[in-house]
Order: sequence, then C-alpha cells, then structure tokens
Amino acid sequence: MKENTLKSLNESISNSDRIKNIILSNIQTEDKKVIRLNLVYLTYDFLSKTVLLEYYVEDDEYPNVEISFGELTNLLKI
Repeated sequence: MKENTLKSLNESISNSDRIKNIILSNIQTEDKKVIRLNLVYLTYDFLSKTVLLEYYVEDDEYPNVEISFGELTNLLKI
C-alpha cells in the first residue's frame, strides 16, 4: 500500500521538472515546511532529514510514508 502513496506523488508531479525542482531545492533552502500537491502533501523535517508523504484524505489504501531526503531525491530523479 505504500506504493499507492508513492504513485500518487508521481501523479501529482506529472513529469513536471518545475515541480520536481521546487521539491528538491526545498531540501537545501528550507523555505517551506509543507508543500501541497494535488494528491499528496509533503511535510519536511529538516532536523531528521526526512519527508512525510500524506495522501490528501485519510485512506487505509494510501498510508503516510516517511522517507529520507536521499530517498526522495532518488525517487524524483527516475
């Protein structure tokens, strides 16, 4: 089910390099604590260097997923 949340992130980005750059550059700039996309909210924890991915509504099929900044970077570079 974790895959559903990750797929939703990819759907929200929809191959937009601009959105990918906003998400990735925020790791360095620490401008935003939360980035809201169509289907997924990204909540950054800059101290632990993790991002919490939350589906826009509570749904057992789309659990919250916590990934490291490195994992997020790798996921978006695919």
